[in-house]
Amino acid sequence: MSDSDVYVSPTRVPAGIALLLAVLGTAAMYAGFVLGVPAALDGSGSGAGGFIVLFLAGAALVLAALVISIVCLVRGLARGIAILALVVALVPVVGVVILRIAAVS
Repeated sequence: MSDSDVYVSPTRVPAGIALLLAVLGTAAMYAGFVLGVPAALDGSGSGAGGFIVLFLAGAALVLAALVISIVCLVRGLARGIAILALVVALVPVVGVVILRIAAVS
């Protein structure tokens, strides 16, 4: 192995993928919600259909990140990265729950 080769432990790859999915999913859910609400309330636009799809795609990425990070924790693969991915993936879930409670009150 030369000095320019980069070694990535195979145990860190699934946890890294979970972290990437969590970040991308959280960003997509945030963008879909923040941009979708004004589009839905604006009567002159074409609607919020695209933003709903963006929000749901982000939710699917977050769900996949949750599953992968839990599997990594159970198998003991890169626990630090898996815990970080789990925390990042839980941020939009907690946000949706808080919004739901606020809407009822």
